[in-house]
Amino acid sequence: MILGGRLIACIALFVCTAAAVAAPLHRYLVRVDDSLERLAVSACFDGAAPQGLVAGSDAAFLYLESMQARGHPAGSIPVARGAASLPELPDNTCIDYVVQLKPARSGAQTGGPETRRIGRDLLTAIGDWLWRPEAFAPGEDLEIRFELPGQVAVSAPWQPVEGRSAPTFHVGATPAQWPGVVAFGGFKPIRIPVGSAQIEVAILDGPPPEQQAFVQRWIAGAARGVATGFGNFPVPRLQVVVSPTPRGRAPVPWAYVGRGGGAAVHFFINATRDHADFERDWTATHEMTHLFLPYLAAGDVWFYEGLATYLQNVLMARAGTIGADEAWRRLHDGFERGSRTAPGLSIVAATERLGRAGTYVRLYWGGAAMFLAADLRLRETGAGSLDDALAELSVCCNDDSRRWSANEIIAELDSATRTTVFSDIARETLNRPEFPDTATMF
Repeated sequence: MILGGRLIACIALFVCTAAAVAAPLHRYLVRVDDSLERLAVSACFDGAAPQGLVAGSDAAFLYLESMQARGHPAGSIPVARGAASLPELPDNTCIDYVVQLKPARSGAQTGGPETRRIGRDLLTAIGDWLWRPEAFAPGEDLEIRFELPGQVAVSAPWQPVEGRSAPTFHVGATPAQWPGVVAFGGFKPIRIPVGSAQIEVAILDGPPPEQQAFVQRWIAGAARGVATGFGNFPVPRLQVVVSPTPRGRAPVPWAYVGRGGGAAVHFFINATRDHADFERDWTATHEMTHLFLPYLAAGDVWFYEGLATYLQNVLMARAGTIGADEAWRRLHDGFERGSRTAPGLSIVAATERLGRAGTYVRLYWGGAAMFLAADLRLRETGAGSLDDALAELSVCCNDDSRRWSANEIIAELDSATRTTVFSDIARETLNRPEFPDTATMF
């Protein structure tokens, strides 16, 4: 028995040792200076050093002041756009580099993640300053610890490491090129539990306390409404960044979802609008609803925007934010706009022409009509509902290391419901010049 126990202990020790060797944890220390614009980074690698480092932004090399291997005679490391080739280095080596960011300071943001000043706070595109190995082996990860000045806080999409004296995160498996943001500033991160999920909110540019309290209630309400989709919020952790904007008259003139490092939503709000306008606005529900799906290929916009456009109305009605009659009216009015816009254009053709006048209206609402058709057909045939299919999808397909195609997700949804409903509707609808027959569905 003693021999057997020793053997089991030796086997356990060998397995643990092998796992530790196979899954290094690289450690980055990011020192942020008082301006919030200058970052000094020490990147120390566990085991063999990578052959090179990449940044997610092509502009990152413009902000790089210096990069060198610690104690290596070669001196500075050459960098070309978003890639740095490292010399042959010993194991457990460190790279030190300094970034001087050049944030935009005026005008409204018009694209995805970018580095800009939001009042005294700084919003950064991760790809502008984080130089990292391009890919990780299974189990490999990168830990980032921040040293921040004074009362400055940090908001990041990565998984936080609890119990540390300084903000520390594990980066995870998402590719380096996937966009995301990190914010530094005087905000106080707000944590909102939604079931087992955790939503961390950063409200930039120091709004008064009463507005902060309202924004917190607004986001919490939208998140709890989204959780009615299948009983759980679709991701275990969500970074939310809220920024004021001079752009547009709507309560939320613009918003987008990020996936780099983890799920995130960035809202640009018109702080002059009444609280009731925010409560009835669909944007927060729409953006969070995207998280029911993994990160899809850009060419499949009809699929992920169609799902969000359909569910934004369904989930707001379930949550009691709007009445059932209003939800149906919003769907009806949207389908009417979609059918009148770009007549004769199939959903596939509208996708190919996205960006031309009005095609997005046909695309969004054509996709929404397809999901309504699928939901109805599942219910009519006793095969469950779209809710059930999405619940199964959340179990099978939460791989955040790659982008998925709509065809892959359709196959998974068919498998989850043991039907061909989703593939049948796609085949019947996508290439037809006529808008889906929503009148019959109603």
